[in-house]
Amino acid sequence: MARAVRHARRQARRLGLLTAALAACAVIEAPPGGPPDFAAPVLVSVTPDSGAVVPDWDDAVRIQFDEVINEQSGGGVDRLIQFSPRVEQLEVNWKRSAIEVKPKDGWRAGVVYQVALLPGVADLRNNRMEAGATVVFSTGTEIPNTQLAGTVIDWEDGRIGQRALIEASLLPDSLVYVITADSVGDFVLASLPQGEYWVTAAIDANNSGRRDAREAFDSITVVLDSTASHDFWAFVRDTIGPQIRDVSYIDSLTIRVDFSQRLEPGEPDASTVTVFSLPDTIPVAVAIARSEAVQDSVVAIRQQAAADSAQAAADSARAAADTLEVVEDSVVAPEIVRPERERPAEAGADSTAAPPDSSRAERLLPERPVLSETWYIEMIQPLEAGARYLVEAIARNLSGATAQSSRLLLAPTPTPPDST
Repeated sequence: MARAVRHARRQARRLGLLTAALAACAVIEAPPGGPPDFAAPVLVSVTPDSGAVVPDWDDAVRIQFDEVINEQSGGGVDRLIQFSPRVEQLEVNWKRSAIEVKPKDGWRAGVVYQVALLPGVADLRNNRMEAGATVVFSTGTEIPNTQLAGTVIDWEDGRIGQRALIEASLLPDSLVYVITADSVGDFVLASLPQGEYWVTAAIDANNSGRRDAREAFDSITVVLDSTASHDFWAFVRDTIGPQIRDVSYIDSLTIRVDFSQRLEPGEPDASTVTVFSLPDTIPVAVAIARSEAVQDSVVAIRQQAAADSAQAAADSARAAADTLEVVEDSVVAPEIVRPERERPAEAGADSTAAPPDSSRAERLLPERPVLSETWYIEMIQPLEAGARYLVEAIARNLSGATAQSSRLLLAPTPTPPDST
């Protein structure tokens, strides 16, 4: 019995040691000992060299670093490689201190290839490279001195198209060269073969590396012989027109209408909006329809007018009080000297103000109107409290698709004052 117990204990110890060893092998950890390492990996070489013409090239492109890199950098080193022209299947292999890249179907003769390493490669201590690199080489043809540049604006959301995906498809060969815009929406695709390209710039919202059907984009056809440049205003293309998503009661004369899509720029025509009183479906006259931008301006003007009126009344009251002479026991109230009201600072006068963003996309944004999915409807006569209305509208989206839709609106009943 004692011998069996001792045997069981030995087996348990062996099992524990084996489990610990397996666990240690399964985790990539920084090597112990030595001084602390805070330096990111350094790219030391790329084979073949950038600019090389290698007609018989059959090996993988090898990107060599000065130390072992983390295989899971950026969610996996394969996610940090951008390959052009795009291929069906790409082999990306981690080789401790190197990354090797090769099309699964092999290299095509006479093609200019571009292999881009995106920022994000890290070592075993998670020191991360903040810059990337691109190698351009050819399997036979001369590498052209061409450049396709541009700036991407996310027009739909009114912001810079940072990290936008640019795809340049050579026609009619359908070779697709890809690049990712930088943090300010700019990009440069160099050394492209001369020819006609269909170029698209998409807001890659899901970071899939491909343009999906519901992602905002803009496109152009360009003939590239030396250099070309274009600004892309990305928005979602939709063949189904905008539908009313919601209607809201703002006040007795104003209705807010929200649509399912961004609307074409410009002011809506009041004739495209109809309001019916229910249950008899009697038309109620509409005075005007406004875009969100114009409505904001109208509200701001009204608020400023109210504030100016209140200020004028207050100034008048103060002026009357200041000039009132109270004669009592031959004593006149002394004049009160008040400082002048502070005037708004002139543009550029505040030296502490943050400098404006100098990116090209920031400068381009004001050139086009801000897009919106909202209209404001102003009525001629006040809406009746507690009444139901049907709001109908015909609206057009950025793609030119038009749709008619409707929604119910309930005008609220005022809450009676608290008797207490």
